[in-house]
Amino acid sequence: MNFRHKGETILLYLVLILVSMLFLFPFAIVIFTAIRTQKDIVMRGVFALPESIHLESFREAWSLGRFNVYYRNSLLISLIKVPAGILVASMAAFPLAKWQFRLRDTIFLLFLAGIGIPIHVTLLPNTILLNKLGILDTLVGLFFPYIAYGLPLQILVCRGFFRTIPDELMDAAYIDGCSDARIYWSIILPLAKPALAALCIIDFLGTWNEFMMALIFIHSDKWKTVPLGMMYFQGQFSSSYPVINAGVLISIVPVLLIYIFLQRYFVSGITAGAVKG
Repeated sequence: MNFRHKGETILLYLVLILVSMLFLFPFAIVIFTAIRTQKDIVMRGVFALPESIHLESFREAWSLGRFNVYYRNSLLISLIKVPAGILVASMAAFPLAKWQFRLRDTIFLLFLAGIGIPIHVTLLPNTILLNKLGILDTLVGLFFPYIAYGLPLQILVCRGFFRTIPDELMDAAYIDGCSDARIYWSIILPLAKPALAALCIIDFLGTWNEFMMALIFIHSDKWKTVPLGMMYFQGQFSSSYPVINAGVLISIVPVLLIYIFLQRYFVSGITAGAVKG
């Protein structure tokens, strides 16, 4: 039985390694293409290993592709929207998870129904509303729709995690004279760090890569985000494979850094809410 168990473990690791290599292969091709010259790619093919490393394509992509402008806009909207959205979602999830009141489950279901609303059916009314408010074609015009469309999933995850926190902690805090606001800030949020970190990864990835609303709401080049910039960038350098792949790598650097620093919270934060419905 012990030998059989070891064999199954080895087989599992081999399968996981093969699957990992399968998923990492396209990423490796992008990296190798970015550090090669156009002549080398044309002469030796896309799948050949680079003979030497050339980083000129990164400098060309950054300067000619205006990534300094697109990075500024995407970082600004992401670094403000992500913590603000998670804060609003956690404040809404706290009473839905820990308070007893009428229509609690109904309100939660109304929030949850937002997940099933297609974004395309809201683009026209949102465009009209933002135009009347005078914030169309601005980063502020992206901020509020981004907050609204992120709330359903964030409330779902936060509520699930908050329900795993023992009610006895709140009862003890009430006995010590703590208010609901103090309990929220001093007990609930510190214990919910894994869930909040997981939401940071998911929300930052979704905000950074969001394309449809940015395409409809943003018209000026000075307010374009990275996905919009990549669309025009690919059209401009469609025949230069190293520059295009260098631009792709530049565009995903913040997402990779966020995941590297917060990945240890990711699995625990997502799965913890499944312990107690």
